[in-house]
Amino acid sequence: MLAVFPHPPSLMNPTKHVYIIPRWGGNSSSDWYPWLKQQLEQAAAEDGCRYEVHPLDMPAWDVPVISQAVEHLAKLLPPAKLAEQEVYLVGHSVGCLAILHYLAEINKQDPSARVGGVLCVAGWFMVDSPWQDILHWMNAPIDYEQARQAIPEDKLMVLLSDDDPYTSAYQQNEKLWLERLQARVSILHGRQHFSAQLDLDVRDAVRDLAGAFDHTETLRR
Repeated sequence: MLAVFPHPPSLMNPTKHVYIIPRWGGNSSSDWYPWLKQQLEQAAAEDGCRYEVHPLDMPAWDVPVISQAVEHLAKLLPPAKLAEQEVYLVGHSVGCLAILHYLAEINKQDPSARVGGVLCVAGWFMVDSPWQDILHWMNAPIDYEQARQAIPEDKLMVLLSDDDPYTSAYQQNEKLWLERLQARVSILHGRQHFSAQLDLDVRDAVRDLAGAFDHTETLRR
């Protein structure tokens, strides 16, 4: 009789590490971040994995500085850690650009560095009425090719709203996400800047990236 050995727990229930980079002026308790942490942890058994969700408090986030954001993320998630863990990054608004700057830098350090996937919520390259501090983010160059190499081909998702009060040119932003990064972009109706206390589409997009299911048919364009 052949002996049957159970799979190690690490193979049966892989750990998905989800890091949330907040919007301008946001923190770990803002908007849907605590709710998303709770929701993913509750869905872990159904998804056949274990979620460790980390809503971040970024340095000086009332007036975010690119170099400080990149330095903070690079210390938190160096290439060695990306090699050891299955990491998913969720950015909200300016947090999306922080992720791209970080990934471009980390991939220069180690071209083999990869994350499991990236979700950009209300991600913008332009805003309607930019102020001085946000112009630094809008105008700072990003090596998009380098950043894209750190993300698996089908694992960059973007959620935009058709009535975002900060970026009425959502179609132009969509075009830039497609041209610069070959992202999977969904335009949702009436979501403004995705600042509610809960958001089912954000939750489902993270689960999709993590391999739980394919929810793309539920996202309305």
